Amino acid sequence: MLINAELSPRTVTSTGKMLTSLCIYLFLLYATAVLLYPVIFTREYSFCVKQDNLHQTYPYFNKLASSLHKGYLPTWDANTSGGKSFVGEIQPGIFYPLNILWCFLFGSASGISVYYIDLLTALHFLICLIGMYKAARTFLLPSFPAIATALIFTFTGAVAARAGGQTGIFFGLTLLPWSVYFTARYYMDRRHKKFLLFSGLVAGLEILAGHMQPFFHTMIINGIIILFFEFKDRRTWKAFLVASGINFSLLLVLAFIVTLPQLYYSSQYLSDVYRSVGPGGILAAPGGKVPLDIYTHRHIINLYNLPNLLGQDFTKPEDDNIIYMGILPLLLFILYLVRHRRLTLSPAHAAITRLLLIILAVGTVCVLGYLTFIPFILHQLPFVSVVRQLGRYMILISFSASLLAGLGIAYISQIKEWLFQHHTKVKLYVLAFLGINALYWIIVQSNVIPIAVSIPFLCCFLFLIAGMKMKKITEITVLAIAVISIDLYVNKPSYSPIDNEFYADRYYGRNRIIDSLEHTYGQYRVAFDMSNYAFERRNLGNMYNIQTTWGYSATYNKEYLDFINTDPRPDSETGDLLNIRYIISDKTQGAGFVLKDSIEGMKLYEKKNYYPRMYWQHQLGMPGPAIEAANKGTIRQTAYSDLYQRIEIDCPARDTLIISENSYPGWKCFDNRKEIPIRPAKIKNYPPLFRSVVLDKGHHIVEFRYNKVFYWF
Repeated sequence: MLINAELSPRTVTSTGKMLTSLCIYLFLLYATAVLLYPVIFTREYSFCVKQDNLHQTYPYFNKLASSLHKGYLPTWDANTSGGKSFVGEIQPGIFYPLNILWCFLFGSASGISVYYIDLLTALHFLICLIGMYKAARTFLLPSFPAIATALIFTFTGAVAARAGGQTGIFFGLTLLPWSVYFTARYYMDRRHKKFLLFSGLVAGLEILAGHMQPFFHTMIINGIIILFFEFKDRRTWKAFLVASGINFSLLLVLAFIVTLPQLYYSSQYLSDVYRSVGPGGILAAPGGKVPLDIYTHRHIINLYNLPNLLGQDFTKPEDDNIIYMGILPLLLFILYLVRHRRLTLSPAHAAITRLLLIILAVGTVCVLGYLTFIPFILHQLPFVSVVRQLGRYMILISFSASLLAGLGIAYISQIKEWLFQHHTKVKLYVLAFLGINALYWIIVQSNVIPIAVSIPFLCCFLFLIAGMKMKKITEITVLAIAVISIDLYVNKPSYSPIDNEFYADRYYGRNRIIDSLEHTYGQYRVAFDMSNYAFERRNLGNMYNIQTTWGYSATYNKEYLDFINTDPRPDSETGDLLNIRYIISDKTQGAGFVLKDSIEGMKLYEKKNYYPRMYWQHQLGMPGPAIEAANKGTIRQTAYSDLYQRIEIDCPARDTLIISENSYPGWKCFDNRKEIPIRPAKIKNYPPLFRSVVLDKGHHIVEFRYNKVFYWF
């Protein structure tokens, strides 16, 4: 070994590339930390304040963390909606590896802090930022334009908006660039099938993260990429179709394998639930399509939302389908779109531009589809018609537009020459005037024009003025990244201040009513009767050992909803049969209730009549307290959890035991260790819902087990 031997040029080059890559990744980490500083470091803001993050994400994570630390995966949820499949709906994301790891590391048997959910959200911003950077580099963008592309895609538009409202969708969207990266690398780097397999694996993780929609949109982009490159390489139409089919199938097969445990539970569950598809409680029938009117005219990008392009706070599209991408990125996107045919592009960039324009066109047609006949075609396609929001196709526009803006930065010198080739002084004066006017907005008109709007405009004008004088492309691209970063800093992602009554930690805060209700776990259920719906803590049962008759989700078990809708009043006979003993309300209840406790904004009432959790068929019609007195000592519940219930029974004569738990596929019953059938209980003319078992005279140890468990769990 020669101690003083010089490094070879290859070694020096390799080391330099590694240092450059390390510096870039450190910058991406730094950018994430700065842009999410109020969430990560000062903790003055949170992603768990509004919409589904408050009512779903936070309770779901607490349910997952608590269950994992008690030793089981919560495939069944005994605490909400009278008992339901927890995993079937997908959105809890209990098979997503990062969720499981995070809950193990930072959760406990008591749940998980909202701060750690915020940190996991921040981690996904970083995952997306790095993934989009790598995808841009694979599409042959230089380093600085690739950084700008990653910043635009990750912290604006469709991706950032979802972080504060629907974390399950957000997690999936942050994985989209990685799946596209592997597909693009297959065509741009080496034709190794492993890249397609990796792409399918990541796409499968999108489903496990909590929603089908990111997977669907990812596969559209991947499908377009496959068709585009295979069409370029085609020798015959047959070869083109075969190669495209094989490559796309590889993605689907790997995605299917990865999501197999989730699909196992969801296939049965989703085929037997009503789905919420519109405002006002509009539901789609099990397995049915979204109604065409909802599909085409709800949660869309309307033409009057277009000013949202010029300011995140100007107008906000329905369901947070925000189209803002930043002022400078929008300008670069437009300039490149207008001028790209006359720029001296490399052959690779010319091809990539055509590819991105196809993705942009598909996204635009889908988003604005309500203006055309396209939705009528989409509505006939299997699966497509159950993905209810045309506005969410915005992610295709965000993806392509951010890359086109990055290409605009890559060719900024040519665009600059074209832009300022005539009447340079006049254009300088115009830009100076616009810049001064933007300063006027900031100084005088801040009450009318938000700072988040005026500052990006000012920075954009200053960038154009400085760009006129700059000669080096590196200086211009670095300045572009700085301007984009300032824009992102003043137009924060969708976190909200925690000084808010809907901050998850405060909203679900423990109080003495919760303390008292936890003693009723496994014995009685709790219902809400709130005049202020916003304060109905629908998934309270996922936070504490409390069983509620309702919950908050996108799906509702058909049998349960049919039963409860026969008479939804808490003091009705259906309420009695649902084992409701306690009511949480913010108003005064009638004579059938007794006030037990009261705190600010919340009262606890006890019903005078209710059915106990278990009773004999012949006791139907008797008062609940009388049934409990008659069965005291002969029906004893000795164990109760999500997946297991144990009852000791002394049966005086052959009879049918009714248990007010949902009779759902996967539950099995054992009587003295011998399996016996579970039958839907027949109660008057009500839809069958509850479990019942027939027992002979004698002593019984009855056990219920939820055995619909995937084979490796």
